[in-house]
Amino acid sequence: MEINEDIFSVVGRYNTLFIDMFGVLFDGSELYSGTLATLSKLKSMGKKIVLLSNTSQLSADAKRGYIERGMRCGTHYDHFVTSGEFLHDILLHHSDVLDRHIGKKFSAVKCLFIGNSNIFDDTKISEVPTYEEADLIYVATPRSHYGAVRVDNLYDENNEKVDMEDFLDRDWTKLKDPQGRQGLAEFAFQLEKFSKAGKTLFLSNPDIFAHCGIDNGKYPVVMQGAIACYYERFFKGKVIYFGKPFVGIYDFAKKISSSENDKILMVGDTLWTDVLGAYNAGIDSALVMTGISGEFFRKMRGKTLNEKLEILSDRIGRKLSCANQNLKNPTCVLRHFYEDLR
Repeated sequence: MEINEDIFSVVGRYNTLFIDMFGVLFDGSELYSGTLATLSKLKSMGKKIVLLSNTSQLSADAKRGYIERGMRCGTHYDHFVTSGEFLHDILLHHSDVLDRHIGKKFSAVKCLFIGNSNIFDDTKISEVPTYEEADLIYVATPRSHYGAVRVDNLYDENNEKVDMEDFLDRDWTKLKDPQGRQGLAEFAFQLEKFSKAGKTLFLSNPDIFAHCGIDNGKYPVVMQGAIACYYERFFKGKVIYFGKPFVGIYDFAKKISSSENDKILMVGDTLWTDVLGAYNAGIDSALVMTGISGEFFRKMRGKTLNEKLEILSDRIGRKLSCANQNLKNPTCVLRHFYEDLR
């Protein structure tokens, strides 16, 4: 496999693009240089652009967040599909999907919301204030008492730095950052309580971590998927996932964008969400060497692309996958999505 420079190296074979946001178009703080011009050019070529994000926001909220950065529907893309919107649609119109997961009627479910819960507006779900009363616990973006928890700056009880790909397999109660803060321990103690009470978690963002602007920089921080994976691995807890890499959100995006019969390319920055999900959905995929994968690729200098993909899949991806499936190589690899306009 060879590295292609940008999306224009491969786009001729497709009429629809599903594009991840974080790590492909957005670096956690701002859009990558050239992104808006590239999207506009693709639109002028007649390509259908579907932004497909694992954010737990509703699509309308996600759109508003990028308007101030100059990204507009119609000019730069055709549809913005979020995993939060996908779950919202299920709760409104297909609650039987949740019925099958939990073994009871959704209309009788009691839910504890941890974090933002606006995707449950108009769904008639019953909210309760404590986990003891809840049938389900919805996990939004995790925050410790001091804020977001970085995964690139963790140390164990021996003050040895923990590699990013290993933090899900470590005892979170013993991990701390250089200031001695233990945000992961907060999560672990809470999850232990949920486990002992036999509670089921559900979430609309299976991402393990994502780059976000914090501490005057851009760093990978813990996301909902990490909480869920840890709950499964350490406490044998039950989790219901909505979003990439699970095939339902790809089918939802096809329906929203009327792309069921299109030749589609999924562009993303991870094997374990974007690429795996595309494979499950029967569509091609392009992995960009920016975002999360870029973070790991930078540590593999001197290795061939095939060697890098093998490490990313067999050693790193297996540790960071919530899907417990065999990872797949992408159809192609891009150095970056955007056309370099410099």
